[in-house]
Amino acid sequence: MQQNETQRPYKALFIDIDNTLLSFRPSAERAFRKTFDAMGITYEPSYYEVYYWLGDVLWTQQQRQLITVQEIHDTIFHRLLAALAIDADADAFGKIFHQQLHEEAVLEPEVLDTLTYLHQHYKLYVASNGILEMQHARLQVAGIRHFFTDLFVSDDIGAEKPAEAFFEEALRRSHLSPHEVLFIGDSLQADMVGALRGGIDRCWYNSHAAPTPESIPLTHVIQRLSELKSFL
Repeated sequence: MQQNETQRPYKALFIDIDNTLLSFRPSAERAFRKTFDAMGITYEPSYYEVYYWLGDVLWTQQQRQLITVQEIHDTIFHRLLAALAIDADADAFGKIFHQQLHEEAVLEPEVLDTLTYLHQHYKLYVASNGILEMQHARLQVAGIRHFFTDLFVSDDIGAEKPAEAFFEEALRRSHLSPHEVLFIGDSLQADMVGALRGGIDRCWYNSHAAPTPESIPLTHVIQRLSELKSFL
């Protein structure tokens, strides 16, 4: 029996983008290969593994609030090309890569069906670290931008997840109280800890079936996005 709208637990859902709505690795790998072609540099598959490892290190530092998203964008390709001993313009490489990434968007499984369902019952908002223009473009390419009332992206919000200020500003812009929102995301530190700081309920999208941490209180844990339909 379907819930009455007045009985639904939330008014809105905040949803992360990368590795929640869009699969970052295949999207980025396509952009990465195209960047090497545009720069006239011979590509080796191992290069992407170095990039992915370096990105993982830097994003972990960002989630611990040791560096900013902008610092990642400013330095990652300088570090990458140095590590690969490739003599090329790192700033030009980064600019081309981000242009290419605007055009790449690989959906996570079950996104379209799940968003179609959720959109009927809730206001949906994106809540992402990154660049607003890029995230908007990628959602358009993926064909899912129309599901969202607004996009809350760190460079436009003026704060980055997991900082409490990010969630406070997202709530202010959406005219919602913390108890009216559920946050759905894949990152324990950026999404779950951040939402906890903001007093927002938390649904961890644990697609890789990782152990559930005892140190972070979670409202829901799902391995497939379609599981959201069972309680929303």
